[in-house]
Amino acid sequence: MRLELESLLALADEKVLERGKALFLHGAVKEAARSRGRLQARVEGSAPFPYRVEINLSKGKWQCSCPYTWGPVCKHVVAVAFAALEAPEIFSRKKLGKSTPVNLGPLLELSDDELLRFLWQLAEERPEVLEEFAYNLMQRYE
Repeated sequence: MRLELESLLALADEKVLERGKALFLHGAVKEAARSRGRLQARVEGSAPFPYRVEINLSKGKWQCSCPYTWGPVCKHVVAVAFAALEAPEIFSRKKLGKSTPVNLGPLLELSDDELLRFLWQLAEERPEVLEEFAYNLMQRYE
């Protein structure tokens, strides 16, 4: 299913559309990249970490790391769609990583103790990743 950006925007509630366009106009779309029908970007918002957005036009799918669940499209996805339509020059062309799920098999085989040690090591070596994950996780359950 091929998706057009205009069709994606048409799915958004009017308020979400306005807020997403405002984000785009205020320069909130950062680190934007494009490759073969896929768009990826980080969108700054009220959270301490930018939200991660991916739009896959070829597969007709999109996702955002924000906790929005009140409609099919959040303001961050709208902002990236507007950016792609209105300012395509901000998207660098680069090979994007595959959007296939990560093989969790080896991690799921770890004992609880080993898994906790892994997470502590990750926190020491890549604290920004774990902090962003923890913040987004808390947002989903508030």
